[in-house]
Amino acid sequence: MLESGIEFDYPDLGVVHIVVRPNSRHISARWRDGKIYLNIPRGLRFEDVMPVLEEMAPRLIQRKPFLMYHDGQELDFGQLTVIIQRQSHSPSKILAQAHIPVSSIEVGYGWDFNTEDTSRAISNYLCRIAQRLASNLLIPRARQLAQSVNAVPTGWRISTGHHVLGQCNTTGIISLSYMLVFLPQHLQDYIIYHELAHLSEMNHSPRFHALCDSYCCGNEALYIRELHHFKWPVIR
Repeated sequence: MLESGIEFDYPDLGVVHIVVRPNSRHISARWRDGKIYLNIPRGLRFEDVMPVLEEMAPRLIQRKPFLMYHDGQELDFGQLTVIIQRQSHSPSKILAQAHIPVSSIEVGYGWDFNTEDTSRAISNYLCRIAQRLASNLLIPRARQLAQSVNAVPTGWRISTGHHVLGQCNTTGIISLSYMLVFLPQHLQDYIIYHELAHLSEMNHSPRFHALCDSYCCGNEALYIRELHHFKWPVIR
C-alpha cells in the first residue's frame, strides 16, 4: 500500500511524489516545484496507480513548465555540482556561492519555484556560477586536448556567448563559451576539437570536417546531432 511521501522516477516526467488523501475518490496530478505530485485515495498499491499514471503522462508532459527548478535539486555537471535549496534568513533574496566541486543557490521563501520569474532568476545565477568557474573548469582540459592532437593555439579565452559556443580567430586565439560548463564532457571535447580543427582549416569545408572527425574518433556527426537535441539546464 502506498503512503504519502514516497517518491519514484517515471520516464519523461522525472520525480513523482505520492500524496495520500483519505477523502479522495480519484487519482489526480499536478506540477509543483519541478515534481509531479500524485494525489491518490488511501489503500492503493503501485500496480493500481501505474496504469493511471501511464494514461495521464502525455497530458502532464504537455503541461510541464518550460524550465523549472526545485528545492533540494542537485545539478551534476561532471566536475561541478550545483545544489539548489531553500533558505529562510533572507526570504526576499536568492544567494549563490561559486566553488569547485560544489556550488550552491539558496532561494528565499519569498520566491515561488512555480513561477517563470523564479526560473529565470535561478537560471541567471547558474550562468553567473558557470562564468566565474569556467576558466578553471574548461581551459586545463582544452590544453590537454590540444596537446593530444599536436595543435598549438596562441591563446585561450572564456567568452560570454550563449549561442556561439566556440570561436577561433585568425590569430589562433580560441574562445570557449562558459556555457560549455553545462555540457557533458564528450560534448565539451567536441566543441574544443571543432575549434582546434579551425587552426588548420578556417572554414567548414570537407577537409575541415574530416580533420574534426578524426579528432573525435569518427563521432563528429553523432556529437553534432546530440548537441542539437541537448536540453540545456539554463534559459538560453
